[in-house]
Amino acid sequence: MSVRASPALDPFSVLGVPHTLDLDPRLLEQRYHELSRTCHPDLHRSTATADCIAVLQRSAEVNDAFRVLRDPWERAKALLELRSPGVLDREKRLDPEFLMQALELAESVATAEPAQRPALRAELQQALALDFAAIAKADQKGDFAAAARLFHAASYHRKALRDLELQTQDPTP
Repeated sequence: MSVRASPALDPFSVLGVPHTLDLDPRLLEQRYHELSRTCHPDLHRSTATADCIAVLQRSAEVNDAFRVLRDPWERAKALLELRSPGVLDREKRLDPEFLMQALELAESVATAEPAQRPALRAELQQALALDFAAIAKADQKGDFAAAARLFHAASYHRKALRDLELQTQDPTP
């Protein structure tokens, strides 16, 4: 049988793509579809039970890896943990000044009038783009501790954007 088990903890290896934050979405999707076709359970119905279990496990690995890597923030998290296991747990402490700014941002989002929301959304999207670029730069330098702190700081911007998006949703069922 041609289906082989891959390291479940390394989604990059599971899909056979480079270990980088800057993955080409087309390449990622192409690899996912290629692997999905080779390990789809419907293609292996007549195989032995043990082989069917292996196919199902491989299919689950491929699906999980794609789920992680298609989201840039989940990809960053996975890459940081691969490069420096435990770094996200070790580097949770953020600068108190940043935390004050994050609280002010959360308050701005909570009190934003409808007319202010588009500008605030654009500001948060720009902040997230800068956050991701800074994480990528720290990763390229091999400064995984700094990348982890930047990742945690970005989570405040991500939450603020999610909260803002929730405010703009139509409350009618």
